[in-house]
Amino acid sequence: INQSSESAISIMKTPFFGALVASVAPLIVVLAQNDDLFNYRSTNGRDFGPEDWENIACDDVSLCTGWPDDWLVAQGWSLERNYCRWCPDGTSTCGEHHQSPIPLRRQVALENNRAFNLCRDQHWMKYEDGSCSWEDLKDSFTIERHALKLSQPVEFNDAFGDTYGFRVDCGSDGPRRFARIDFSWGFNWWWFQSHLDIKIPSEHTQNGKRYSAEVQMAHFFEIEPSEAREENEMATIAVLLEADEDYPVYPHLDRMICAWRKAEAKTRAECGLDPIELHYPGCFQPMDDSSNRGDNKRRTMQQALYEATEKGERVRMESFNQRPADQTEEEFAEFIEAESRRNLYEQEHLPFHNYQFLIDSRTEYYHRYHGTQTVPPCYGPLPNDSHQDTNHWRIMKDPIRINQRQIDELERLLRERIAPQGSVRKQCEPDTAGDINTGTRSTISVARPLQEEDGEHDTVFCWCPQWPSKWPEDRAWCDLADELGDRYVMLHHPYNYDGTYLG
Repeated sequence: INQSSESAISIMKTPFFGALVASVAPLIVVLAQNDDLFNYRSTNGRDFGPEDWENIACDDVSLCTGWPDDWLVAQGWSLERNYCRWCPDGTSTCGEHHQSPIPLRRQVALENNRAFNLCRDQHWMKYEDGSCSWEDLKDSFTIERHALKLSQPVEFNDAFGDTYGFRVDCGSDGPRRFARIDFSWGFNWWWFQSHLDIKIPSEHTQNGKRYSAEVQMAHFFEIEPSEAREENEMATIAVLLEADEDYPVYPHLDRMICAWRKAEAKTRAECGLDPIELHYPGCFQPMDDSSNRGDNKRRTMQQALYEATEKGERVRMESFNQRPADQTEEEFAEFIEAESRRNLYEQEHLPFHNYQFLIDSRTEYYHRYHGTQTVPPCYGPLPNDSHQDTNHWRIMKDPIRINQRQIDELERLLRERIAPQGSVRKQCEPDTAGDINTGTRSTISVARPLQEEDGEHDTVFCWCPQWPSKWPEDRAWCDLADELGDRYVMLHHPYNYDGTYLG
């Protein structure tokens, strides 16, 4: 798996300077078995729409283009088959399943509701940044067919001798720390960030409301199986984005948009295409590729985890990645208090933080459920009363408000995507998996349709009764619930700021 999910097979995978026919023919056969694609429209040949994702074939996860996130995120995990099923919301055709995404409802936290399900989490998700600075990450932005992506770069670490070890490819001075997060209830070890995707519009809904976009931070669980309750686990933390012409521009997102525009400019230049003439007000630097590293593409965590498992090895990480928390509870509370006083829309000067979206959501409360990937192969077979083989979802309750121009530019980047050099299909041609609507305002969707919620999802809403938040905004919201009633505040005053009614 290359940093781009469709990168071509390296020539090193075939005998060097072998007979031309002998070397090319096997390559053609391999591609024919592994070049299925998926999209968000409808099936066209071997490019499958959402209803047919289960038909996407893959004989070799290192080659297939239809499984873009075939990263191995836990000890002993291998993608053995396609787990996608078509279980659309409003139907009951699948029986037991836990396909994602699903409609989320806050009422599951109300004891007098027939769908009541108690959240057993007992504390907030504590997160700590990794070693990678903005300068380290700026070449790791890619425009994929299905999402706008930022991957954590990794490199081989020979500290373990012959063992297959990796560390983040940044922060040359001092320890190489992975960005990490701590979950409550049943997880006594850290989760490590692999990559970040932005999907448009949001894949999840909250009480029937779909948001402008959804930021998904993917994590893996990497410890010895003897030390873990379960193996084969992955997790995604999602932060919702809501756009409006009257909302201020969100500077952190603008910084990322400019990085994706640079990636776009680099691809177009390599393909001999004219640069995009459309100016984006949030980008003041030239949109050229002078800061990129050319063909020296860095390895991603998805690739490293795959290669290790193929060799029968376990991805090893330096022990300090499992160190105790860097900050005490009191120190983190001070950090949150300071962040609460900061103007969310005046942060150009702030250093990059791998959990900036989570920080800027300014809430500790979330929806939680057991699900799957939302792209093929939809990893996550039924857990059978176990956490094994699942994607642990956490979707934060409050969206971040952004300006409409930011969504417009994210949509344009996806809509006008050019397949980079080395792509298996449509090299240097327009290629997107998105469903494009060319109405009054041209839009695009790279969101999997909602799937029917089932008891196997074990959906809960974790909020005020579970633990007191460190965010002053959360505490004020919880006080309002005590004053006006839980249900009223959940639906009529749903966010830590003034928001629309959630039905």
